[in-house]
Amino acid sequence: MLVLLDTLGHGSRLLLHSLAAAGIDATPVVIRYEGDLPEGVLCPFTAYTGLDRTGEPLFFDQVPVPPWCEIRQDRGPHGDILREGHPIGRIHYEPNTFRQVESVDWLLPGGALDRTDHYDRYGHRYATTHYADAVPYQTVYRGPGPWTIEVQHVARTVTLRSAHRLLTFGTLTDFVSHFLDDQHLDDQHVLIDSLSYPLFVTRDRARRPNTTLFWHEPLPGEVPGNMVTELADPKALTGIAFADDRHRRRIAAEFPHTPLRLEHLTPLDQFARHPDPGARSTFTLTATDELPGLPELLMAFPDVTFTVAALTQMSDRLHALARAHPHLRLLPTITHAALTHELARAAVYLDLNTGPQVLDAADAAYYLNLVVLALAPHAKVPEHALVAGSVPELVSWLGGALSGPEGRAQALNALHGQQGRLSTGTDWRRVLE
Repeated sequence: MLVLLDTLGHGSRLLLHSLAAAGIDATPVVIRYEGDLPEGVLCPFTAYTGLDRTGEPLFFDQVPVPPWCEIRQDRGPHGDILREGHPIGRIHYEPNTFRQVESVDWLLPGGALDRTDHYDRYGHRYATTHYADAVPYQTVYRGPGPWTIEVQHVARTVTLRSAHRLLTFGTLTDFVSHFLDDQHLDDQHVLIDSLSYPLFVTRDRARRPNTTLFWHEPLPGEVPGNMVTELADPKALTGIAFADDRHRRRIAAEFPHTPLRLEHLTPLDQFARHPDPGARSTFTLTATDELPGLPELLMAFPDVTFTVAALTQMSDRLHALARAHPHLRLLPTITHAALTHELARAAVYLDLNTGPQVLDAADAAYYLNLVVLALAPHAKVPEHALVAGSVPELVSWLGGALSGPEGRAQALNALHGQQGRLSTGTDWRRVLE
């Protein structure tokens, strides 16, 4: 079976792990390269340019810079490259790492963006994106191999260039299709997890529908147009397997006459083996001092240790709250290592802070098998949390989750059960083989 992925995010990695755990033989291909490629996964951009998987991540002070330049790092999420005190570049870091380089922006004398160098997890510069008036017009991929790949963002063409050959493709879809043929990959049975390029490629190549879509993304608002098209008149899909059974039930109700098979498959082994910490403790990572419900929880549970951490310094408001409640621990400027430690020792993650999620902490807590509780309407990932509609309801849920091993197990069952019954390897083989 060919597994065609757009990028290699967390959901796609869970999909590949589930296939391996179920014993399903598959050849995974990732269309867009973003700097990381596990062993056994193919990608046209690395295959043609010869990029390998050896080396160490590049740290901020290892970025090659012109003579008479310095790299300066402040408390922000980036570093600056200066010449005589004037910025000529900016270093961006990989999320959830300590200053490992993801990309470097190079600036023109007036401060406009000229180009961006992209670095992989092995310290290699694998691509450069060029800009005109701050708009990207071309990305060039290079490596030790014989081919250079040029992607034109305006015309959307892809060019393969070597010392002796020149191949131009009208779209990225055509380029990927050429790669599948060039590598002699069998695509009689295909599994995809995206409605973008993986679907475009399978539509373009399929003589008849031969593809299963594994849907692990949220499904808010309207059903995506590409999914609606396939549900009504399949050109590529034979079925959709939903990680969340609520999504399957919704699609079945809205499209009762679809010819597609609608299945439910949860990822296998998606939760870490997080032992019951025993201690009555919670953890929250925030970028704001707006934490609705926290004062009431502190009053209701004087014997529970509440830890609130931030990547930056904390406000006087939070320090005043900690002085009034000694069982509130504040961890300003927390490091990534300390964050990992705190998530490992907490029993409950409280998703209370207003604004966006910080470092995907609520998602991480969910997959680390913590009880994740949130208060509406501030839940960042409601599909990965028990969302209370009021503070009294939140107090009740926290009391149950911290009441002992049985209460914690009940809370985890309720949390995980929101997406439906957990699947087995037999379920995966039944649906996909």
